[in-house]
Amino acid sequence: MNRKAKDIRKPEFMKRAIQTRSHNAAMELLIALAVFFIGNMIISALQVPAMMIHLLGNKEYIGMIQGNDFDINKMVKIAMNLPDWIFIVTLISEAGLIAVTILYCRLFEKRKAETMGFQKKGFWLEYGRGILIGVIAFGVAYLICLLTGTATFHAVSSKGFTVLYLIGFLIGYLIQGMAEEVICRGYLMVSLTRRQSVVTSVILSSLFFAMLHGMNSGMSFLSYLNLFLFGVVMSLLFLYYENIWVIGAFHGIWNFVQGNIFGVQVSGLQQQRSLFTTSFAENAGMIHGGKFGLEGGLAVTLILLAMAAFLLWRMKKKGYIVDAEPVDNPYDKAYFDSIMRQMNNPYGNNNPYGNNNPYGNNNPYGQNPNNPYGNNNPYGQNPNNPYEAGTADGENPANGVNTESQDNNKRNYENMGLNPEETPWRPYSETEQKPEENQQTSFDQSYFKD
Repeated sequence: MNRKAKDIRKPEFMKRAIQTRSHNAAMELLIALAVFFIGNMIISALQVPAMMIHLLGNKEYIGMIQGNDFDINKMVKIAMNLPDWIFIVTLISEAGLIAVTILYCRLFEKRKAETMGFQKKGFWLEYGRGILIGVIAFGVAYLICLLTGTATFHAVSSKGFTVLYLIGFLIGYLIQGMAEEVICRGYLMVSLTRRQSVVTSVILSSLFFAMLHGMNSGMSFLSYLNLFLFGVVMSLLFLYYENIWVIGAFHGIWNFVQGNIFGVQVSGLQQQRSLFTTSFAENAGMIHGGKFGLEGGLAVTLILLAMAAFLLWRMKKKGYIVDAEPVDNPYDKAYFDSIMRQMNNPYGNNNPYGNNNPYGNNNPYGQNPNNPYGNNNPYGQNPNNPYEAGTADGENPANGVNTESQDNNKRNYENMGLNPEETPWRPYSETEQKPEENQQTSFDQSYFKD
């Protein structure tokens, strides 16, 4: 006996996301990638004023401009060693990605923000819940590193640390974390569920999330695996709590605690000012993640696997794990039905042949396309009998009625040259009397003088 495939129950806000026809998985991923790039263009534009201020205040850069002596190595060094306040501006600029994603959903997908998980009721409570879960989760991963001796905690702040920087990084990371969750979960994952199963949507959106970090410094196979697992955990939290506030707060506070509380690199990014500092044992990168940060090590792998297992257990207990059902999108069905109609009837409503009738409903010949006169046949019911009863020329001459009308018709045919037996140019037989040369007939002989 075959066991039926299982899926995760789709929350109500995901069901409301079906407002237009969906796309296949490849197209959804391409659209998400395009939205991401457009959002990053806006982020870069927002960074330009801050970069100009920084470069104009850099003596080395000004010296190269004044001496007209640009050194590529020096330019790269300046670009790679940006001050922390520039990094804070970059994080805050991620709000542009949130705006672009929401606008795309609203204008093109006809989806409201609530279909992306932006629930109004109790959002502060959900946001606080996300912060709490994020702090505990990273704290446990950090604790594993301490217990294994692969990391050492130092209760000393990094050089140049101030409370103002701490607040700036907190705001920046909360915005940045929410931006990535909006594009990967609020938009992409929900959009995929309009045609794919929830499980498939979780996997594809998590792979997309890992791909977005592929250019970060210090990437490894374990880094990719942990980024994928992080996406899965965010997706499960999204489905379990049915709002995006929880995962936006979790993601943001995870990065903030990692980089600006404990002084650990965040996903391969440059070291930042932090409240405390941490040193790591050499040759133990498999545990603590090396230059990529804890997200590249087994300590985080264990935490993410444990969280995923716990969430799935809770979902099963609450009845969130259901039998897989075909995804029914009425907009998709209507679209495909219209395609099939066009294939079967390429002329649509303008079909010149109507329903097997070459003249459609506007047949000039009536209901029978083979009757050239339709119901208004001037010759009655038989179009081949010009003298049938009820014709415009009177009764049937065979009955001896209206022979004068018949003679008139014959003369008309003769004069118009329609009857080869009676036309003027037919040679006369010996028994027929030829008219006088100057005799006038009803047919004007001057017609042939030209």
